[in-house]
Amino acid sequence: MGEAKMNKKSKKRAVKLILIVLLVCLASFTAGYGVTASGLGEKAFNSVRQWFGWDHTADPPRSGDPPDPGDAPRDPGKDPQDPGNNPQDPGQDPGDPGEDPGNGDKPKEQVIYVGQVLLIPVPSGEVSSISQVVQRGTVTSSQKPIALTFDSGWLFEQTIPLLNVLDQYGVTATFFPRAGWVADHPELAREIVRRGHTMGNHSLTHKHMPVQLDAAGMRYEMQESTRIIWEVTGIRPYLFRPPYGEYNQTLLQVLGEEGYPYTVMWTIDTHDWATEMNGQTVTADYIVNRVLNNADQNGIVLMHIGGPKTVEALPRIIEGLRAKGFTFNTLDKMLPPPADGTVTHTVAAGETLYSIARRYGVTVQQLIEANGL
Repeated sequence: MGEAKMNKKSKKRAVKLILIVLLVCLASFTAGYGVTASGLGEKAFNSVRQWFGWDHTADPPRSGDPPDPGDAPRDPGKDPQDPGNNPQDPGQDPGDPGEDPGNGDKPKEQVIYVGQVLLIPVPSGEVSSISQVVQRGTVTSSQKPIALTFDSGWLFEQTIPLLNVLDQYGVTATFFPRAGWVADHPELAREIVRRGHTMGNHSLTHKHMPVQLDAAGMRYEMQESTRIIWEVTGIRPYLFRPPYGEYNQTLLQVLGEEGYPYTVMWTIDTHDWATEMNGQTVTADYIVNRVLNNADQNGIVLMHIGGPKTVEALPRIIEGLRAKGFTFNTLDKMLPPPADGTVTHTVAAGETLYSIARRYGVTVQQLIEANGL
């Protein structure tokens, strides 16, 4: 019986001891938090930690131990991590960061990539407010350039097969899509640009513009079509092909004011858009013969993405023109650049800033500044 009472008293003492420990811990936490929150400072807080036995600082470094990089004093003249004293920091480097220290006139390499759209600053000159009607290229060349051009109105199914033929023969062409077509088939429009072809404009709705539209209607067509092509492809076109080849002085005035210095016609109409012409069935042979029998230097060949026999005729057209000594060019290479403002260029494989600058008659530095490279 006496032993049972002793055990009972021991248990009560143990419970009291546990409660005391818990209270001490709670008081310790409250005191430490209160000191910190009240802003008594690091020294007071450390005193509380030591009073409760919390203090546990790191042992002093032993001989041979490396110093803690977070605590070691920095030599501002030697510390490579100090951005203000990094010898490669352009803000502190006495040399020109755009120059090679081994060769003072060698520009620092700028990285461009295939598919990148660059703004090309075109040298200023006399600007005509009237769009110029062109039926052939005007840039002189020692070769025999000719341009394949493709309009698109509504049909689209032959786009990829046509692009594949051009790829197979390594030919780049100029495309004139209706902007409504671009909006309906954005992935195809972007694919045309991605494969290195030049993008023009074929209006918004393909109306008979001189007959059906006044100046305000023409302006709306051009502004809206330009906006769509730019937003979908990243290309701001400056070549315009009028629907049905129809234009008047009012349209040419509007085109010039809206940034289209060239209204592009053609030297050869392949009639690939028709199934019959002048009593003749428009076959692939008909189309091939139309091109090969009428081709001349700086010529412009009119074809259509939706032509029922166009893809079938295209390989023989390319092979036949090459056999006659022709080389294929896009229209932007066969016409002088616009007299003022900027044009865009999509970087192709193998191109450099230097080669692009030479093509457009600008300097590499102008390209760097225009594109923030």
